[in-house]
Amino acid sequence: MTFSDFSNNPDVSFAIETAQLVGKVLLERPDTLEISTKSTKTDVVTHMDKLAEQMIVQRIEELRPLDGILAEEGASKESLSGLQWVIDPIDGTVNYLYDLPFWCISIALIQLETSEPLVGVVLAPALGEMYVASIGFGSWRVTTHSAIRINTSDTVELSQSLMGTGFGYAVQQRKQQAAVLNYVLPSVRDIRRMGSCAIDLCEVASGRLDGFYEKGVNHWDYAAGALIVREAGGIVSGIQGKPEGTDMLLACAPGIHQQMNGLLETATRELRQ
Repeated sequence: MTFSDFSNNPDVSFAIETAQLVGKVLLERPDTLEISTKSTKTDVVTHMDKLAEQMIVQRIEELRPLDGILAEEGASKESLSGLQWVIDPIDGTVNYLYDLPFWCISIALIQLETSEPLVGVVLAPALGEMYVASIGFGSWRVTTHSAIRINTSDTVELSQSLMGTGFGYAVQQRKQQAAVLNYVLPSVRDIRRMGSCAIDLCEVASGRLDGFYEKGVNHWDYAAGALIVREAGGIVSGIQGKPEGTDMLLACAPGIHQQMNGLLETATRELRQ
């Protein structure tokens, strides 16, 4: 199977084209960004986040008017088709603010009746990479030169794994995440923190990271990336038998998922005592 075998699917092609249009605009990063804050003083949003979201929403309303919308910067629309687009216009805004390349556009299409993601596209324009998944058709990394099918790593030893994580913006939340990190760091090869949940998930899907965990994520942070991990053969879950969500997002190569899940459960339990 080639990338073109499913990229011509109307849902997939719409998500790809939308992300690429927005990506071109975001690459023309202005010297001055209009900055405001959201949940805390360190949780920033720029006018480019808002512009990107407006562009995506406008395109959906013009070309997919019956579909619903859930987006990070506040756009919301009820679905009349049973489908919903879950959007993060810039995942990794702080990276974008500092002109670091680890930011992306994340677009997922969800079947509302089953809550099942059907399509996931994560475009990282500054890295020159796009990740695409469609349920049942695998995950792909696309550059200007190639489109290759990707798979999670084959690691089976947690102690030899490279793990990604992320941190929230509230002080108390960061303290709790730091406490969990004290349990994780001695048990793995090393930790990476890229600053974009969606990119981290794609790195797990491609085997560049063996796993990723974060507490406090929102649906738009992981909707596309979670599908990309699953279609690459990885496992995505919460902990303590729960599905992924705000309480915990854990995405791993299958050989270490159970070990990492157990470690996070132990950390959570002991920190509550």
